[in-house]
Amino acid sequence: MVNNIRKMSVVLTSIMTIGVLLAGCSAKTESPSSTSTAKTAVTQKPEELKPVKLVWYLRSAEPKNVAAVMQKANEIINDKIKATVEFKYVAPADYDKKMQLVMSSGEEYDIAFTASWVNNYLNNVSKGAYIPLDDLLVRYPDLTKMFKKEIWDAVRVNGKTYGVPNNQIMGDQPGMWLKKDLVDKYKIDLNKVKSLEDLTPVFQTIKDGEPGISAVRDGNGINVAYKDTVSLVVDTFVLDTKTWKVYNQFEQLAPQFKLMREWYQKGFFPQDVATLKDELSLIKAGKVFSRYSRQKPGNEADLKSSYGFDVVPLVTGPSVISKSAVTSTLNAISTTSKNPDRAMMLINLIDTNKELFNLLKFGIEGQDYTKVSANRIEPKPNAYTVPGWLFGNEFNSFVVPGQADDVWEQTKKLNDSSLIDPTISFNFDRTNVENEVAQLTAITTEFRPILINGLDDPDKMMKLYSDKRKAAGQDKVLAEIQKQVDEWRKTQK
Repeated sequence: MVNNIRKMSVVLTSIMTIGVLLAGCSAKTESPSSTSTAKTAVTQKPEELKPVKLVWYLRSAEPKNVAAVMQKANEIINDKIKATVEFKYVAPADYDKKMQLVMSSGEEYDIAFTASWVNNYLNNVSKGAYIPLDDLLVRYPDLTKMFKKEIWDAVRVNGKTYGVPNNQIMGDQPGMWLKKDLVDKYKIDLNKVKSLEDLTPVFQTIKDGEPGISAVRDGNGINVAYKDTVSLVVDTFVLDTKTWKVYNQFEQLAPQFKLMREWYQKGFFPQDVATLKDELSLIKAGKVFSRYSRQKPGNEADLKSSYGFDVVPLVTGPSVISKSAVTSTLNAISTTSKNPDRAMMLINLIDTNKELFNLLKFGIEGQDYTKVSANRIEPKPNAYTVPGWLFGNEFNSFVVPGQADDVWEQTKKLNDSSLIDPTISFNFDRTNVENEVAQLTAITTEFRPILINGLDDPDKMMKLYSDKRKAAGQDKVLAEIQKQVDEWRKTQK
């Protein structure tokens, strides 16, 4: 297996952090008083608690055998915290739109998956969608000690914590996966790939030799592969931590956009690259050779489980723990929740109870998987499965075929050795430029799929993009970010 790990200076900010600004969230900004009830809830015995039903939104298709799994899971949850939970599964392609509707309607729910790249965490916090969790978290030392101070710093907004990170790979290491059978068939030497341009002949080989197979899924990741290190602030504004100057990253990506135009014209992407919703079916059918993918120990096994074939990793940069990496998998408690204390108890329970976590991730032994050893399983075909990083502590996960026995030890080692983004505790307060940020984000949403997938002439599109951004107040937002960065730096020791 090719392992093309090498030292490079690259951007580690994920492209997917450029999300759609959520609009019209009408949830109340006031949070419930939780300190006293949290103390009571933690000290009470389960039988002394009033039974409650919790609702949790997840960005996942509904898994098979879900009824049997949830029946067993709720038996455990009821026994421990006198509660049951209903997971509301929303197809990934629909999750952003669905959560906007949920929040704007004021619907009562308890917990939702939120992130830097989908159901945008910072946007939702600014709209008052989530309650501060600090008073609740203090009651759960096992949970709070799960992360170092810098991790919690990355989650805080204006000094308050609104989301709980899911314990998993925190180091953000960019790269790609490629289908191993085709890498082997064409004797592709990935050690020779040292830039995005070096992938052009590789993709051309696949295009020429494998009709009907797209060489690459899309242009995602072009801003993080083989690039100088910067930190994402908001939208496409990044901060160069060498000069501490803020700029619009898209304006520095002209060579990458031109390369994506070349790839599009050569037919490397699927025809509907920018509008394709069900990429999973296409990938599982073997119709895609490669895709951008965050790298981590055991990634190949996870992808094989999802796609049904072996992959080869291509690492395109070192591992960095950034704000966007930490906030890439969070769960937050809604301001509409009637039982925030119990919701916090449930998050803590799933993070600390290995049996419950693996039940919710892999399903039921015998029905959905076969137990091979104390911590290793073999999932059955067409069985229950939900990604564990959506809801809990991956370090409690069983090991699956293709993963090393010490995969979670390797993951911890990578986390511990990752560079910490020096801006991880910086939070941009968009209050003074809220309208401008909303307009700029909408413009990014309009132009991003065109630029990263090469759908039109990049020079023409960048001129239109820049003109629209200037008219929407880009200079004002840039100046506001720079001002806040300069003030924040004065407070750093």
